[in-house]
Amino acid sequence: MAKYRITGPDGGTYEVTAPDTASEAEVLAYAQKSYAQKPLAPLSADPTEGMSTTDKLLAGAGKAVTDLGRGVGQMMGVVSREDVAQSRKLDAPLMSTKAGLAGNLAGNVALFAPTATIPGANTVAGAGVVGGLMGLVQPSVSSTETMANIALGGVGGAAGQAIANKVPGMLQGRVDKAKALQQGNAQKFDAAQAAAKEGYVIPPADLEPGVVSEALSGLSGKIKTAQVASQRNQQVTNALARKELGIVDDIPVTTELLDSVRAEAGKAYGAISKLGKLDASGVALPKDVAVGKSSNALLAGSRNEVDASEVIRAWKQANHDATGYYRAYARDANPETLAKAKAAANSAKSIDDFLVSALDKLGQKDLVKNLKDARVQIAKTYTVEKALNPQTGDVSAQVLAKDLAKGKALSGGLLTAAKAAQGFPKATQALKEAPKALSPLDYAVAFGTGTATGNPLAAATLAARPLARNALLSSFAQSRALQQGAPAPFSQATQAVLENRLAQMLARPVGITGGLSFGATE
Repeated sequence: MAKYRITGPDGGTYEVTAPDTASEAEVLAYAQKSYAQKPLAPLSADPTEGMSTTDKLLAGAGKAVTDLGRGVGQMMGVVSREDVAQSRKLDAPLMSTKAGLAGNLAGNVALFAPTATIPGANTVAGAGVVGGLMGLVQPSVSSTETMANIALGGVGGAAGQAIANKVPGMLQGRVDKAKALQQGNAQKFDAAQAAAKEGYVIPPADLEPGVVSEALSGLSGKIKTAQVASQRNQQVTNALARKELGIVDDIPVTTELLDSVRAEAGKAYGAISKLGKLDASGVALPKDVAVGKSSNALLAGSRNEVDASEVIRAWKQANHDATGYYRAYARDANPETLAKAKAAANSAKSIDDFLVSALDKLGQKDLVKNLKDARVQIAKTYTVEKALNPQTGDVSAQVLAKDLAKGKALSGGLLTAAKAAQGFPKATQALKEAPKALSPLDYAVAFGTGTATGNPLAAATLAARPLARNALLSSFAQSRALQQGAPAPFSQATQAVLENRLAQMLARPVGITGGLSFGATE
């Protein structure tokens, strides 16, 4: 028995089984008899039914090859326009699927790719001629479609080649511009990256404004976003200050705590007070330091000398006075008080310098090291205290930035905080109070939109602004903002593709395929 396909009275296509030796008339009679007894099940109208995506892709690519063969056959008079029309009707279900269409486009690109080897095809005019020829060999159902294929293939080929020729230069210009911008902002990016390692967050628009970051900043509210960032960054600054002073985490910084840190560092001076007489010849010590003379018969002369304990006493007094005057100045802002504070600080420094010199002469290297370490630690306490808000326990990164700008020597976390504040002052503000999750402006935007549009659901956008702020300050957005890649809208991956020679060569066949995809299909 064999299977035959026939068209039934209702116009449907049916599959019937009849003897192998049956004639056409016998098959038809057999079908009519079977149809009268029991309606035959029509075959599926969609031949792609049951095909996988891979099968459709391959079938689409195969159609590209078959169409080229039909087009050549049509030019040779072997294939008729009716044959082309019938093949399109049969292929219509396949080409209506995304996978089939994608496979067909990819197949055409692959078929047209060898045209890159044709002499002169790498010019816009040459590519246009090649595209027109490719359009000519496409199967068509009318002269009008043939002319359209020639025109669209030529336009597509010329456009693809123009893109291949122009894009690298245009892209390089954008890359050069981005690099120049990055070099100009190198110091800012360095500060941002160092700050990010410590936990600081920076609104992306403050780094390198872009379409997306600016849009999100507009939605979130730049001022409010900067305040939220400042609130988070304040904790980072406080943590850095504690770390520099060797203070345990989560312990509030207070003036009393700073005094205790100074006292601990000052113990390094205790061992010095037991050294006895120190040579003070040619040294200008503060007037309140009791300097005497000592005769030395062996050297047939005398020298200025001072007792080490007297020097330590004077040093402690100078530091005590400096601390008191600076705190007083923080309260009354009296210029005379500030002058007294600076004078006391200068006295303490001159005594410090004398001690280092005297200890070097005595070969007391360990004492010198301990003394220098103590000086650095004590200096840090004064730097932090100057930036400290005693009511909140917060250390102002902005004050540290001002000290750095004046030439004050900062190091470690204090230097990182100062640079972060210099580069991004809006994100490191010293806030008087924590920003509220929703501001009056947030309510105004949400309900104003609802009133203007007449849609009460617009009030639901009230949560959009806080969500936008969190998105901008999230770890993902922060890491993306710190990447110095190709300028938008080109990603580094896109840049690499466009600079690839193979990708440039494929631009022409892609253009031809794109042009022909708009061809007439009468």
